[in-house]
Amino acid sequence: MLDYGFSKLNLHRIEPRVYDHNERGIYVYEKLGFKKEGVLREYLFSHRRYYDLIIMSMLENEYRKKYVTK
Repeated sequence: MLDYGFSKLNLHRIEPRVYDHNERGIYVYEKLGFKKEGVLREYLFSHRRYYDLIIMSMLENEYRKKYVTK
């Protein structure tokens, strides 16, 4: 999917958003090379509590450095 986004769609950045209670999702994004960029604090109210929304991103040059062989 990253290759499709950067190579076929010519995107400069890919920006997933994940709720703070989704620890596995955050872990997977970090392992793929995404970086935490910001937090929308108390973004969602659900089940009588607030959740933060974490914004993550990967830039095209970061993708190429990590995944594209020379």
